[in-house]
Amino acid sequence: MKPVRVLFVNAINPLIESHTRYPAIGIGYLIAMLRQQFGDLVECNFVDRHAAEAIRVWRPHLLAVSSVSQNFSHAKEVAALGREAGVPVIVGGYHVTEMPETITRDMDVAAIGEAEYTICDLMQIYLDHGAFPTSELARVKGIAFWQDGELVLTDAREVVGAHTRVLDELPMPARDLMRVRPHTNMFTSRGCPYTCTFCASTRFWPNIRFFSPEYMIEEVRRLIRDYRVRYITFHDDLFIANVKRLRQFHELVLREGLPRQGFKFSCASSATRITDEMAQLLKEMNFVSVSMGLESGNQEVLTRLKGPAFKVETNREAVEILHRHGIHAHASFIIGETHESCEQMMDTYRFVRDNPLSLVNIYVLTPLPGTPVWSDARSKGLVADDMDWNRLSASFEIEWRNVVIVSERCSREQIHTMYLKLRRLRLAKMGRAIASHPFQSDLAAYGKAKLREWAYRLGLAQPA
Repeated sequence: MKPVRVLFVNAINPLIESHTRYPAIGIGYLIAMLRQQFGDLVECNFVDRHAAEAIRVWRPHLLAVSSVSQNFSHAKEVAALGREAGVPVIVGGYHVTEMPETITRDMDVAAIGEAEYTICDLMQIYLDHGAFPTSELARVKGIAFWQDGELVLTDAREVVGAHTRVLDELPMPARDLMRVRPHTNMFTSRGCPYTCTFCASTRFWPNIRFFSPEYMIEEVRRLIRDYRVRYITFHDDLFIANVKRLRQFHELVLREGLPRQGFKFSCASSATRITDEMAQLLKEMNFVSVSMGLESGNQEVLTRLKGPAFKVETNREAVEILHRHGIHAHASFIIGETHESCEQMMDTYRFVRDNPLSLVNIYVLTPLPGTPVWSDARSKGLVADDMDWNRLSASFEIEWRNVVIVSERCSREQIHTMYLKLRRLRLAKMGRAIASHPFQSDLAAYGKAKLREWAYRLGLAQPA
């Protein structure tokens, strides 16, 4: 029996640098799960560009498309290609999880939430029937599908590790179909204990769960052995959420001798978790940078974005602690909150200017489906189910005239002016930090990718 060919498509814009910086690990887990469950009965492929050519040349039996809301217009285009080729289409990712009602007739099935076990249930149906009979789909938890012209949503599927809070039952993500650079990424947990008003991630992951320290160190070993990786960024929402796990991982990293070998790590954390003890543990493991969502230099705005537990002074102390321990402090900030004044935005400017931050990312508040910010924007008619999803783009530099703005106190032009002012400060900070920054090894690839991105934004190139 010939294997069922499954083509996974990461629906991104390959000309935007941030979209292609790291492998699509979420899809890697799905591929690994299919391989573990079905072996030679399934053959997987992966692309993040040239989807039409891949469908034509590789001739898959199934097409699986993953997308966030900002790229859902592209996901619809890929699904239409599948429909035209007569290939059943499964769609997954954050967008359809929050808004299954937006799937098109070109999409046969939507996987809602975590899809490792869902994709296996769907594969078994296809192996048994060569199609997706609705009578069989109705028995699968955590999906949406079309039946007699109506969208059917089945019962929710329990998340992996719902009771144990351990994720170790999942196979390590398949990266062999993706480009893995010496600086790559890992996920060691899912979820976040916080519920920031703008964050889509915490709506996709309903509770926080962890891979064990033993699982983590084995994945690090495999990345070193199979891909010659020398630097890992942990993309968990809150890497140090579990202090006991961090200490156990610290012991394994030191036992492995990774710091002596010059191996480097980076992670994300909440400023509320940064203490001298935590910074010392990270430093001993050779964590060279920690990124934090500090969001605003104004306390009123920060409280509206993240809640009363978050303080500007705590953010300042966290930056100082990391700097004191020789760890580069990175931070992201958001401007354009609904009730934020232009002067309150200047508080953010002053915070960035006056504190020892190495890298700074600046965003304009974007209403993402499932978040309180989305609900508020929807009630005001700023967003809708049938909107142009490209208007949720996080790339404000050139697309600022088109993206959704939620501010009620500052004009689009005022926000753009402040954004550019903060971007200039960001470049100045980066210029001063770059001589000692561990991201030096990424500069060549980053520079080439950014040149391609700007060519695209200026209309000189088009995505494949």
